[in-house]
Amino acid sequence: MTTVLAYDLGASSGRLVAQTFNGQTLTTNEIHRFQNKPFYEDNHYYWDYDNLIKELNRGLDKVAAPAKSLGIDTWGVDFGLLNKNGQLVSKPFSYRDTHSVPYVQKAIKHISAQRLFEQTGNEISAINTLFQLMAIQGQYPQYLTETTDLLMTPNLLMHALSGVKLNEFTIASTSQLVNKNKQWDKDIQQALFDQTLPFATIEMPHQLVGTLKNHKSIQMALVPGHDTACALSALPIQRRNALFISIGTWGLIGKEIKKPITTLEAFQQSFTNEGTSEGQYRFQKNAMGFWILQKCREEWKQQGLHFTYEQEILAFHQAKSFDTFIDPDDELFFNPVSMLQAIKQYCIQTNQQVPITPGEHIRCFTESLALKYAYTIEQIETITQTKTTDIYIGGGGTQNTNLCQLIANASNKIVHTGPTEASSIGNGLSQLRALGELHSIEEGRQLVANSFEMKQYVPQNNIKWQEAIDRFQQLLHK
Repeated sequence: MTTVLAYDLGASSGRLVAQTFNGQTLTTNEIHRFQNKPFYEDNHYYWDYDNLIKELNRGLDKVAAPAKSLGIDTWGVDFGLLNKNGQLVSKPFSYRDTHSVPYVQKAIKHISAQRLFEQTGNEISAINTLFQLMAIQGQYPQYLTETTDLLMTPNLLMHALSGVKLNEFTIASTSQLVNKNKQWDKDIQQALFDQTLPFATIEMPHQLVGTLKNHKSIQMALVPGHDTACALSALPIQRRNALFISIGTWGLIGKEIKKPITTLEAFQQSFTNEGTSEGQYRFQKNAMGFWILQKCREEWKQQGLHFTYEQEILAFHQAKSFDTFIDPDDELFFNPVSMLQAIKQYCIQTNQQVPITPGEHIRCFTESLALKYAYTIEQIETITQTKTTDIYIGGGGTQNTNLCQLIANASNKIVHTGPTEASSIGNGLSQLRALGELHSIEEGRQLVANSFEMKQYVPQNNIKWQEAIDRFQQLLHK
């Protein structure tokens, strides 16, 4: 029996999951869960680093049974700056902060957007580490002067617990600063910062790199630092050319490939290439997940409206289908003061009926998300020149059975869902490989198939959905 501990942090919550491998199956036990939200201070959005460390230690203090190792994965692009004493130079900025937006245009005056894409494989997005660092250099240059080590978020937290200073490949690959040789790109740094930045070395996952400071018997494992890379490695994919979707606050839609796709078509359609646990790539679209619905729920709560999951399902079914569509990835929905007002504004601008009831909002959001994912899947098949009949979905989104069925309907493909906690399970599988208990991603995926229930959704109502797809695509093309 081997037990490992997986810290899996998303952009709205974090969890510590113990995973026990008995040689044939894997069992999981959630030990600790906590909220994780950026806070607003002095005109910026930051992550509450001190609270994150407190919660990490609080979870570890709850561990009762002996565990061999610990791994940490988080959301992408964010980072921390450490000084020579190993202390933070600044509170870590959140990608929800818009201070990086003007620096996209400043960057492409020196390096064209297409060249940046070709060199790094990453979609040009203001949230990327590159543009965040340019914003820091432009507004707070003293921060970079004081910095001796730049660590991506999971590796920053790993350093806090173990003292180890490394950056892992999958999380580094979200930064727009890593080239096709899997190294920090010095040419980009010199062109945009007039210096090379003090990034810690990039290492591949599935290795033990130290021990915890306060729990000497637990080894620190370097796992895929990006939660999407972890989630993908835990999906029991068995069909050739299958697509994957990881749904949480964000929705990541894509497929596994050996080398980055940096064609003009991929660039123009805003695709990105990010690392996998095997040192290959995910060709994917970074899209909206449950962020819109999460923000709507907050507003309804402020209005005294509290919905259980079952009540949301009922409200969805009571609302009329195909009434109103939104583009979930429209910039209006990135971080508005009021999400309900943003939806209203979008509908007015596109001459559509404005949703009134919570059920109408939930129906509008869910159908629109499924339609946008189907639209993206069609683009992926065109660019990669491959067709598939199957989609594997992992993450919290698998619990939303309405959405999973609608994705099957909109894409006209068979949807396989599970496991729900794919990212934390992928984290644990990497640790088992580091410990020598597993030897490949194929072994890990088979272990998941043996251990967790999978659901399957078959496409329904094709004629009605084709009409909806036509309407939705007309909306997008406007």
